[in-house]
Amino acid sequence: MSDGRWFDGWSPWPELAGLAAAGRSLLPNVPVTPAALARTVTEQLVGRRLTAKVGDREVGLTLAELDYPADSLRLATGRLGDVRIVADDVDWPESEEDGGSIPLRRVAVIAEDVRLRSLPTPAAIPARVRLEIAVSADVLRERVATVRPGIVAAPAGNGLLRIHWAKRPHWGHLTLRPQVAADAVVLVPQTLHIGQKTLRAPKRFQPIELPLPELPPGTRLTKVEPRHDELVLHAVAEEWPERLSRIPLADLLSWLTTAAMTLTLPKLGTRP
Repeated sequence: MSDGRWFDGWSPWPELAGLAAAGRSLLPNVPVTPAALARTVTEQLVGRRLTAKVGDREVGLTLAELDYPADSLRLATGRLGDVRIVADDVDWPESEEDGGSIPLRRVAVIAEDVRLRSLPTPAAIPARVRLEIAVSADVLRERVATVRPGIVAAPAGNGLLRIHWAKRPHWGHLTLRPQVAADAVVLVPQTLHIGQKTLRAPKRFQPIELPLPELPPGTRLTKVEPRHDELVLHAVAEEWPERLSRIPLADLLSWLTTAAMTLTLPKLGTRP
């Protein structure tokens, strides 16, 4: 059965037919089924530079990926699966006191096991929402130098970081393992490398605490992962599944189409 005929006939969620009609009024010259409309909007958004409002500040980002199994059969049976949204080159604002921004290499939002609910209004309900926030090694280096002047830091592989004294790099280096604290990333000394020797880090080397960037509301940092040339923060968005479940599908579609036409991400709220 074609996309077009599926929603003309029986569907366990008849409101989806109205969703397609709403999409046609927003983008008049595109296919009318929700699945086809979603694919069309995705093609218009991916690769484009967008702006979003965070508080009273504008945040720039480039949408790199919007991946979801959007076919009419999944929509009709109410199980969409995992949805992955990736933005590159995000200018994330610092705290209001600082007023600056921290350049994020990549932000990935993964909504797991998304299901469609029919009543009381059609809505999307993810089982869990995770975030992966990647910053470049340059940002890491600047953050460490701010709290420990004269120290140079870089990812070392195997989940570790390493630091050395800028004035005496040939003296060796110290490896550290990042751990998550309440409001900071703590770099705990592990081993001291001098020439060919590897020693346990002396107790006089104190952990380095890096203040966290201001994360989106309702998120909890769970893991810090150093990679070859970046540092990845893993977080769980604990409040997002419930919030998304209160947003009607028609509003989600309107949000996507508005973004496609204006290249501005409007505020995604709920209906009164």
